[in-house]
Amino acid sequence: HNNIVDLTPHEEKILELIKKHPEVVSDPEIRRKVAEKNSLSEKTLRNRIADFKKYGLLGSDKRVIAVKKTQQIINESDEIDLRAVWNILALKKWLIFKITGLFTTIGIIYSLLATPYFQSTISLYPAGEIGEISSGFGGNLKGLAESFGIGGLGPAPTYNIPDIINSRRLKKDVVLKSWNNSLYSNGSNLIKYWEIDKPTWFTPRKWIAKLLPSGGFSADPYQQYIETAIEKLGELILVDEEVSGLITVSVLMEDPRLAAGIANYIAEFVKDFISVEQHREAVKNKNFIYGQQMEAKNELALSEEKLAEFRKQNPIALDTPDLQLARGRLIRNIEENQAVYITLRQQYEIAKIEEAKENLLVNILDTAEPAVEKEKPKRKLIVILSIILGGMGGIVTIFIRHAINPESNW
Repeated sequence: HNNIVDLTPHEEKILELIKKHPEVVSDPEIRRKVAEKNSLSEKTLRNRIADFKKYGLLGSDKRVIAVKKTQQIINESDEIDLRAVWNILALKKWLIFKITGLFTTIGIIYSLLATPYFQSTISLYPAGEIGEISSGFGGNLKGLAESFGIGGLGPAPTYNIPDIINSRRLKKDVVLKSWNNSLYSNGSNLIKYWEIDKPTWFTPRKWIAKLLPSGGFSADPYQQYIETAIEKLGELILVDEEVSGLITVSVLMEDPRLAAGIANYIAEFVKDFISVEQHREAVKNKNFIYGQQMEAKNELALSEEKLAEFRKQNPIALDTPDLQLARGRLIRNIEENQAVYITLRQQYEIAKIEEAKENLLVNILDTAEPAVEKEKPKRKLIVILSIILGGMGGIVTIFIRHAINPESNW
């Protein structure tokens, strides 16, 4: 067998003498002569022989058993000795195999027991810059408002599709909607499908919540179920936005039909949401313009009445320079009010057209279909990663144990 012993140079010299003269182990006279010849005392040689026997370096046939010095990873030049590293790993290769086998076994068990998920994907493409569909109408209206000092018109609303998809409103709708699935033939919401409302034995979150002070507030259990389902759904929806503007939405579910149904629902929700909001904004703008138009009409009528009253009291035949100046101001006031009224009247007609028009704001390029193969777990990848991690774990374990106890046989 091989022993790992850290010998001093003096001990190595004596061990070499024993290899050359194995008789010194049992013959005192030969031991004395060999000791004197090599500048040693017989007692020193005898004590070292006793030590070597204790180390297990001397066999029953009085011959020296093979000695393997402690491998030093860092040599005298403070550099890594690759040969020493290789020797240590080769010596303990079975430990690496055992740890790798353990990790691989765990990976295989996990891949077999993990819940399979199926993925369905949709792709959406904004039809131009959403929020600027009515750029001509909105831009002209805003410019008009600024020109005549009319307040109340801000920039046109913008809609970010990923934000809509990640919104709590959409997720809550998906959670509470009844879905056809493989577990419930008559359909169920996701709370029932995921069995969130069923009591479970292992619930550390509830245990911790019981230990913490509640402050006298007790949440509705059903609301807690909804929040839990929304949180879980958020982890299963992935939104990816390309530089070109293409938006891809992927949904993972245990049931392939359910994944496809939710993905298509998300597409329709986004499309309807933006359409409704855009129409609501068009109605709001139309009503605002109508109100401004009525004010402009009243201002025009009032300015016309002032001019008529002025003419009654001041006939043109009796004009003076001051009266001519006052009459000119009244006429200009009428012309300004008339221009505002005519412009608002035109914009009101445009706003009615915008309200009645249905704008295509989002294109659904690809609809979701039930997946034919599961997306997760990726068993081959899991096993490969388990082997790699096991091998790395084994190597790290060997070096840690070697650093703690270099002389250990472990």
